[in-house]
Amino acid sequence: MNVSVTNSLSLRLYYGKYSAFAKGSTRNEATKGTLSMADASALRNAIKKLQDYKFTDSSDTQNQEKLKAFTDAVNNTLTSASKYGKDDTSVRNAASKIKTLNNEYASELKRIGITVQKDGTMSLYESASTTYKSERFQNFFDKDSKYLKDLYDAAKRITRRVDVRI
Repeated sequence: MNVSVTNSLSLRLYYGKYSAFAKGSTRNEATKGTLSMADASALRNAIKKLQDYKFTDSSDTQNQEKLKAFTDAVNNTLTSASKYGKDDTSVRNAASKIKTLNNEYASELKRIGITVQKDGTMSLYESASTTYKSERFQNFFDKDSKYLKDLYDAAKRITRRVDVRI
């Protein structure tokens, strides 16, 4: 899995108290437990913040940044949980659930400019926010989205099982 980590404001906000782990060099120095906790927490934050975000009131640039930060949080979570999951079945199963969800919802994700790879990771079209109407993003990240609820639950399982000392 090749993961590109952006250093956007949204991504740092999603990471919250773990914002140092939104950047590449710090990520390399972290324990796999700390990194898994930071990434899964960031994904949970991303989901909650995007459900409250007003895509229709924001610029294309702002929307693109939010979408990119979301895809990075998903990809980071998959990468770190896969490493941590080698020693923990619950974390491995949660990572597998995220991959399965992404593949199940691949066609819906594609409608907002997010492509799902065979391994469950995501990539965002460079021009997603200008290609698609902001209403699509608003509708996709709705509070009633089953995809987001299930994704949040999988990330929550990771944060509950990870030992940051490892």
